[in-house]
This record gives sequence, C-alpha cells and structure tokens, in this order.
Amino acid sequence: MSETRAKMVATLLRDVGNSIVMPRFGTLHQSEIETKSSPTDLVTIADREAEIWLTPRLRELVDCEVVGEEACAATPDLRNSATADRAWTVDPIDGTSNFVKGNERFCSMIALLENGVPQECWIWLPMSEELFYAKAGGGACLKQKDGQTTPLQLAHTSPTGGDIDASKMRGGGNSLGVEEPQRTQIREVLKAMPGRWFPGSCGVLGANIAQGMQHFLLHGDCTPWDHSPVDLLCREAGGHAAMLADGAPFNAGFSAPFMIAASSAGWQELQSRVMRRE
Repeated sequence: MSETRAKMVATLLRDVGNSIVMPRFGTLHQSEIETKSSPTDLVTIADREAEIWLTPRLRELVDCEVVGEEACAATPDLRNSATADRAWTVDPIDGTSNFVKGNERFCSMIALLENGVPQECWIWLPMSEELFYAKAGGGACLKQKDGQTTPLQLAHTSPTGGDIDASKMRGGGNSLGVEEPQRTQIREVLKAMPGRWFPGSCGVLGANIAQGMQHFLLHGDCTPWDHSPVDLLCREAGGHAAMLADGAPFNAGFSAPFMIAASSAGWQELQSRVMRRE
C-alpha cells in the first residue's frame, strides 16, 4: 500500500500544480494576493485553492487530520494535530513571495507523520517537474520529468570536501523567532559566511541540500508544513537534521530553532559556532 500511496500523492501534486498553481503563475491580480502575519508573509488564491483541493483527497488515502499551512493560519489550534497518531502536513506553495514575483524558486510539499515524526514526504517543483520523495528507512530519491529516478545519498564527509570548516558552507538561514542574545549570535555567524544563499523557499533549499548543491539550512522557528518534509528528505539522503539547541530529533510539535547540514560533522561544527557562549 505504501508504494501505491506514494505514487498517488505524487499524482495529486502534479495535478494540483497543473490545474491550480501553474495557471496562476505570472497571472495573479493584486486582489488575489493578501498578507498574513506580516507585510512579507503572503498568501494567494492559488495557495488557498490548492490546499482546499488537496485536503479531502489526502484524507481518502489516509483518514487523518490534514495540517495545512493556510488552514492553520485560519485556525491556529489545528497545528496541535500534527502530533496525532497519524497526520498529513501540506504546504501548498512554499515560497509564495517568489511565486508572486514570478520567481521559479517555489514548490509544493506534503508529509505523512506518525506522532509528529515524518514517515514519508513529497516535494514537487512544478517549474522543472521534479519530485523529491523520501520514506523513513527507505532512502530518498529524485524523480525527473523524463521518468528517470535517481537515488539521493550524500557522502558522510565534510561538506567542504576537506577539513571541516563551517565558514565555507553554502546555504541559508534566519534567526526569526529566536530571543536575544542568541538571535544576534546566529545573525552574526550567518552574515560572516560567504556562501549564504536565500532561495526564499525551505523546500527548494532542502532539495538542494539533498542533492549536495548546498550544505545547510538554519531556521529560527520550525513549522510542521515547512520542516517535516525537508527533515525527512535530507536525513534519508544522508544529511543530519536536528533541533539546534540540544540536537534532539525533529518533531512536528516543536516550535524552536532547527538546522540541517549535509553531514553530522558539519552540523556539529556549525552548531558550535552559532551556539557559542562568550
């Protein structure tokens, strides 16, 4: 059933992309764009329609709560369901600001959780028609437009290919939601890294890490819909993902700083920098 379900979820993502997401790309009117928590936290008619379309179809596959980003924006308590025995998470358009600007760095993400722990994940990049998929204990792969499937497996070595040097890592991060003085410490470390990259999409950055193209992701506040998929994808590809403060495994019930690196050694080195106490 798991293999069949994996294919069906992949089909749902392609279908919602073709029917709802992509027809809105580059065609949005101002009246179809709104803000949520801040002027830069955008939501569009495509985000809402895609999540509404996906929700009942996911329930038909596994009858459990669907913790969608937009549904949680309207009903915050729904987020608590992410730690139920089973739950879906949905980010209909991750990288909405890019989507609004006509920038191709956006994706759609789904994860299936058990007790807050990701068991399967799907990250769909509609512009390139690439699907990233991972299953707990089953590895990660990239399914390309031409039908070719490529296993994703990072080498367990320094992400820079030599001695561990976190200052040379490529990736992106933020300290949003982190309290002082740790917030300033994280910001200063990230600012000093010449390989910083801000794709504007957690899923896009996670997919790049899983392919070995980037080395780290650090976010000050994790969410079920953003971080469940990238946590599982990067771990199954051979990377290391954990809560920043204590190295605990990710759980969708957490709301705290979270970090991914291409290797365990790289994670430990970067963590020692951003958590350094003077």
